[in-house]
Amino acid sequence: MKALKWTFLLAGIALFAVSFKLPAIREVAQSGASGSTVAGYFCAFLALVRPWGKEGLTLLQSDALTYFSVLISGWINPVFVLALVVLLVRPASRLNWVFRGLLPVMFVFCWVVLQKIQFYGFHFHLYTGFYVWMAGILLAIFSDLWVKRRTTSTIAGTP
Repeated sequence: MKALKWTFLLAGIALFAVSFKLPAIREVAQSGASGSTVAGYFCAFLALVRPWGKEGLTLLQSDALTYFSVLISGWINPVFVLALVVLLVRPASRLNWVFRGLLPVMFVFCWVVLQKIQFYGFHFHLYTGFYVWMAGILLAIFSDLWVKRRTTSTIAGTP
């Protein structure tokens, strides 16, 4: 049972790490042709630093929703790392449930940012790296629950 939990956890961490090298968003040209892509690490970097500069203050004054969406999107990776630490150090902590609820809600802010970017005339769509990143985070933070659910259903006699 513990081996399966560690397998899920390590697979989630691996997906999370690999996602930074993959393209996370893709530009779509007016003609419908695929355009350039932006790697996950660059999206993460921009979301983390953009709110703290001069541009961030300007954005806060002009469009607070976008500002806070970028800010929260930038915090997802540090919050995930903190969630991993808590999961490994105190697996039975109630704080794990806070992170399990918080991180999926934080994903919504990435979509808000993308919609706002499109509103300003840029045509970007989520791409492979984003989905791999999201799957890695969810697999890792819910790794022990996948095992519990599988074990419980096996004990109860259901497949």
